[in-house]
Amino acid sequence: MKNCPKCKSQNFRKDGIVKARQRYFCKDCNHHFTVEHVGKPNKLKRDALILYLEGLGFRSIGRFLNVSHVSVFNWIKSFGEKLEEFRNPEDIEIIELDEMHTYIGSKKYCWIWIAVDRNGHRFINCEIGTRGTETGIKLWEKIEDMAKGIVCADYWKAYNEIVPKEFLVQSKAETFTVEGYNSLLRHFLARLRRKTKCYTKAKHMLVHSVKLLMMKRNNQLAILF
Repeated sequence: MKNCPKCKSQNFRKDGIVKARQRYFCKDCNHHFTVEHVGKPNKLKRDALILYLEGLGFRSIGRFLNVSHVSVFNWIKSFGEKLEEFRNPEDIEIIELDEMHTYIGSKKYCWIWIAVDRNGHRFINCEIGTRGTETGIKLWEKIEDMAKGIVCADYWKAYNEIVPKEFLVQSKAETFTVEGYNSLLRHFLARLRRKTKCYTKAKHMLVHSVKLLMMKRNNQLAILF
C-alpha cells in the first residue's frame, strides 16, 4: 500500500487526474501527491516471450503469468519492433525457398516466403505478402548477395521469374529442409496453427512473430541471453 510521501500516512483519498496520472490528497497533512508507475520486471516480460515462442497464445500466457493479455501483446510487439537484422554468412552454398499460407483476420489469405540455409541449418530471411512474384522478388533482394551455389524451390511458377536460371533448381525432393522449418513455424507459433482460435489480426504482428521465432531458432535473439 502506498503512503503519503510527506507524512507517511495511509489516510488519503483520490483527488483527480494530473497528466494522465492519479493524484491523491492526504487528509492528515493536506499534501497532494502522485505515485510513480512501476512497470513489470524485465524477467516477467522475457518469460512471456519464451512462452509465446513455445506456442502459447496471449490469453494463455496472461493466465499463466497473472497479467493482462493486453500487456503480453504489447511486450511481444515491443520485442518485435526492436529486432535487429538477420546475421548470415556472406556465402551460402545451398539456399532453399518455400512459401506457406496463413490468414490475416479470419479469412484473408497471406503468404510467408522463407529462405533457409541448408548446410548452416538456419533461417536466412523471410517476406510476408501475397503468393505472387512481387513478394518473392522482395525476398530475393534480401538474399541474392549470399547465393553462391544453388537455390532450391518447388515448382511454383513464380520462382522462374524471381531466381536467375543459373542458380535455380526446382524439385520437391530438394526442399526437405525448408519444409521442416515451415513445420517449426506452425508448431511454435499459435497464430499459424490450423484449426485454432488464435489468429493474426494485423500484418505487423505476423511479421514480428515470425522474425522473433526465426531469431530464436538461429540463436540470435539477444533478449534470451
